Amino acid sequence: MIHCLQLHLAIHDLQIQFDKGLHMHKEHSDFLKLSSELTGYSTVDLEGTGLVKLFADLVENEIRPKVTEFLYDSARYVFNHKTEEERELAMQIYIIASPTLWPVCKAIITLWYRGQWTSMPPVWFKYYAGVEPGANIEPGKTYVPSAAAYTQQLGYRAAGAHPPGAHPTGFASWGIDPVFGDFINKK
Repeated sequence: MIHCLQLHLAIHDLQIQFDKGLHMHKEHSDFLKLSSELTGYSTVDLEGTGLVKLFADLVENEIRPKVTEFLYDSARYVFNHKTEEERELAMQIYIIASPTLWPVCKAIITLWYRGQWTSMPPVWFKYYAGVEPGANIEPGKTYVPSAAAYTQQLGYRAAGAHPPGAHPTGFASWGIDPVFGDFINKK
């Protein structure tokens, strides 16, 4: 009987953790979907890095609530278009052409591919965002937000490589042709 109670409590704890995870996913779903569109990687691949929450929180803190709302509203408008052609055109008009949103999107792409974030420059805050930089934000400063951001960056994955000093490949791996995505070059 005690084992059944322990099992029931363990399942209940897992359900609570799962629900918290779903809440986090819903909370950052706009960021995740936009990141997928910008990087070309699926939402599953991006979630697999374990960096969605960290990156979403970083971006939202850096660009402030007013611009965050504008970014996600614009992204949702783009995603509501049914065909890929319509979404592409809407992306060009509402995000890429925007002097407020495109610098943020470029920074998000760099964040995912290089594992580093560059805060928006002072002129962006003053003229395009219409907001002051938040506390502890140095406009124009570049930094790596976490060790995981370095080790999970997409640039090495896209090149079929591993970041130096992380994800060891094993002895003599330098003599093996790189693997790109799911395709293996066979001799």
